[in-house]
Amino acid sequence: MVVAIDAPLALPKGRKSLEERESVHLRECDRALLRMGIKFFPVTLGPMRKLTKRGMELKKTLENHGLDVIEVYPGAAQDVLNIPRKQGGLDKLREGLERLGIKGMSEQNTGDELDAVTSAWVGKCYLEGNYLALGDPNEMLMILPKPH
Repeated sequence: MVVAIDAPLALPKGRKSLEERESVHLRECDRALLRMGIKFFPVTLGPMRKLTKRGMELKKTLENHGLDVIEVYPGAAQDVLNIPRKQGGLDKLREGLERLGIKGMSEQNTGDELDAVTSAWVGKCYLEGNYLALGDPNEMLMILPKPH
């Protein structure tokens, strides 16, 4: 079983905390996203700090219960699959997910819910071995689906 979490799950290598001011802001998986032309918010950016802290705590709790935890980024997964992100329209995002064979979504789904569907689909790809792992395994790998 795997739990796919849409949140940063680790600090950049060499960074001791989110609170201290340091010059290290990007993880290797973040650098890989940059090289791919995929936009994201760094883990040290204001609002991302709280999400990163919660993600790291959740990862630890789940792993302590024997679960396999992966970091996913639905926006990047959607970019890799040439599916519009939620900002491009929820109908277009839902249609893109339906083209992947995903069923059970409705017009009432929010953008966050469609991102959760994307995250779950990336988890499925991971279990099937149909994924890309970005980053440094000693820091944190971000899992994306292989492009179609």
